Amino acid sequence: MKDLIMADFKKINFLSSHRNYLIVLCLLSISFGLMFLFTLGVTQGKNLTELPAMEVIDISLLGMDVAAIMLIIYTATFIAKEFSHGSIHTSLAIMPLRQKFYVSKILFIMILSLIISITLTLIIFGLDQIVLLANNMDTVSLNNQALLSKLIGTIILPIFYSLLSAAGSFYLRSAAGGIMFAIGIMFLPALIKLFPANFSDMALMLLPEKSLHALTEMGAITFNGQLMNAMLILLSWVLISNILGLWKLKKVDF
Repeated sequence: MKDLIMADFKKINFLSSHRNYLIVLCLLSISFGLMFLFTLGVTQGKNLTELPAMEVIDISLLGMDVAAIMLIIYTATFIAKEFSHGSIHTSLAIMPLRQKFYVSKILFIMILSLIISITLTLIIFGLDQIVLLANNMDTVSLNNQALLSKLIGTIILPIFYSLLSAAGSFYLRSAAGGIMFAIGIMFLPALIKLFPANFSDMALMLLPEKSLHALTEMGAITFNGQLMNAMLILLSWVLISNILGLWKLKKVDF
């Protein structure tokens, strides 16, 4: 399994399309984060110096939504190529156990998303500190519990949706299927909020958006009921979707 994971990482080094896409992903995420920050006068009618430091960081971290969407696309395309190019036959010849093959792909996506998420989050946070200093504003220390909670929640966001994209791609055996599944789950709450509150509130509790929001908005990292409930919902989405993806992979005759 380790060899399969390393082989997937080598694809990034040897295939320029993979490498260039991930470079563009990082640049766009950082660029959009800064753009959201420096267009406050147009979008919200406020000056940057009027905002508290935590709100400045919060706005710039919206750039991680771009990273999440682009990782969804990358993941779905990466998995779908196994089916469209027929390379899954070679992969299963090397690793006949489909469960190990599936887990190796999921671990690769999870590790790659984790590396990208941590790197981008720290870069955006570092740029925020420079912006705050340049405007003679107070910076925020990494010892701040609210900040740590926000950064951890932000890091989890792209990883979570990448794993959903992988599961959707395996189940539907297409990049479009994986992309539509993950992005559909991401934007479904906006549609549900159009319904009456008694229905929408119940439905939103089961969707991951509220749990992801709870992780980023917690004042401190404490294992209370709210945090445990949020983690349980997110894990349930990842586990159930990937169990279905693995079941479909085992069921299909190649």
